[in-house]
Formats: sequence, structure tokens, C-alpha cells
Amino acid sequence: MKDFIIIGAGLCGLHMAKKISELGLGTSIVLEKSRGVGGRMATRRTLETRFDHGAQFYRVKSDIAKIHNIWKDEKISHQWFFSSKGDHWCANNGMTALAKQLSATLDIQLEKQVQSIHYEAGIWKLTSDKNETWQCRHLILTAPLPQALILLEKSKLDNLIDLSEVKNIHYSKALIALISLESDFEINEFGYEEFLSGDFFSIANQKQKGLSAIPAYTFTMSPNFSENEFDNPEEIVLAKILKIIQARYPNIKISGSELKKWRYCQAQSTYKNLFCEVAPKLFLTGDAFGGSSLLGAIRSSEGLISHLLED
Repeated sequence: MKDFIIIGAGLCGLHMAKKISELGLGTSIVLEKSRGVGGRMATRRTLETRFDHGAQFYRVKSDIAKIHNIWKDEKISHQWFFSSKGDHWCANNGMTALAKQLSATLDIQLEKQVQSIHYEAGIWKLTSDKNETWQCRHLILTAPLPQALILLEKSKLDNLIDLSEVKNIHYSKALIALISLESDFEINEFGYEEFLSGDFFSIANQKQKGLSAIPAYTFTMSPNFSENEFDNPEEIVLAKILKIIQARYPNIKISGSELKKWRYCQAQSTYKNLFCEVAPKLFLTGDAFGGSSLLGAIRSSEGLISHLLED
């Protein structure tokens, strides 16, 4: 029996668990279906180097100031660049390192796929795909909203609120090409660029941000391109992306490539509140509630923590 069970070890879930512990709100455990923590704070070793293939940076704002100071003081993160959009920081060894720092003292169980939840006599009971069971007084779902809604639907709960507003929040998909080159090419002075139109959403220079020792770039494709190509064979999609890259940058020489995919990349709208209590002591949180960024995940978790402190 735990006071809190948090499903999802992305930034929102890890921050929730950390705050619950720091504030003495009770015992907690984080259940994560993947083999590692971080969610879309994802770093991959491949093509003889490392790439961030989810979040590329975080912007320093008041919402994240406390965590930022810890990461900075422990020399886990460094400033990448400063632009008109703000102060951009990234992790020395990849964005996953930030999640690992948060999770160091937490009770986290990996590769735990919760299949159903049940409410009885004030207690939430969870069952995994391997028939493992857990019980808690408060249940917090921080996974991407479509995944959380699938779990609620599977569980056939009879005490849910009307979820129509929540169901209207949709996510964009993302296809990401990890590219190594024979030599460097300059994107701009920062090593990062976002595009307002066309097939690219962004390009990030992994060497310029300090993650790779060799020329390496993360090409994130636009939501439209990703939606249209997402379910096509990966080798065909990657070949199409490489052709687009070569057409735009004809002088570069590609030495290696790999495709990554995010089915739930970015919430296209934000719920009216920072969290949603969909049944007694059952909460939905995350970037669909606080805003589509790492800052949004922090805002959502902080909003729910404030509610729990007042409860």
C-alpha cells in the first residue's frame, strides 16, 4: 500500500514524486512501462555517438528555476545558447541525464505496464500485464493523455467525470532522423533552428551543444510530414527524409542515419486547468495541462502539488 502511485517516469512524474517526498506528503512509487526514465527527455547512443532525439533543451524560467539551479550546481547541465526566445540549457551527457538525477532517490519500477485500475473502499488497485498488483490512496497518471485515456477506457470505471473536454486534446506525431556527417555544416550561430513551414520542424547540432564528438544532427520533421508518413515502412520513410535533407543541403555528406518515432509528441491544445481529477483521488497531469514543453510538465505537477497541500 502506497499513499501515491504515479504512472509515468517522464519529467512530470519524476517531479511529482520528488515533491511528494520533499514535502512529506506520504509514500510513493513511480511505475514506468519503458526500460528507462525520462520519457521524451530521450538520449540515444548510436552511429558511434550520442543524440538527443526528444527534448533538445529547456528554457530557464521561474517555473523551473529550482530544478535548474540543482542541475547547474551539480554540473549536469550547461548553457547551450541565448536568443530572443530565452536562455537555452541542455544536459552534458544528454537530456536523459536530467531525468536520472531527479530519479536517483525515488522508488521507481521499470518495465511495469499497468493494464487496469479499480476503485474500492477508497483504495485504487492496479494490475499489470504480468498480473502484478499495487494499491494506493492517490493515483496520478502522467503518461501522454491518449495513453492515459486508453487505460481509463480499459478499466471500465463507473465513477469517472465527463471526459469530453479532455478527449478533445490531440497530439502531433514526430518522425526524427538521427544523422552523422563526414564533416560539420553550420545551421546558424546557435546550432539550432526551428522552421515555420516546410518538411522540417527543427534541426539540432549535437556536436555544437556538446553531446557528440563527431558531426551529428537531429532532424525533427514537421507535424504534417510526420502524420502523413508515420505508419509507412521505416526504411521508406528514412530514405524520403534523407532525400529531403540532401536536397536542402546539397553539400553535406551523410555517413550514417537512423529513424526514431514519437507517436505522442506534442499536445496541440491545453486543458483549462493544470490537472484534472477524473475520479476520487485519480488525477491526470502532464504537458496537456501545463503546456507543451518541459516547463509545462513542471507547471502541471506544481499545480497538483498545490492542490494536494490544500486538500
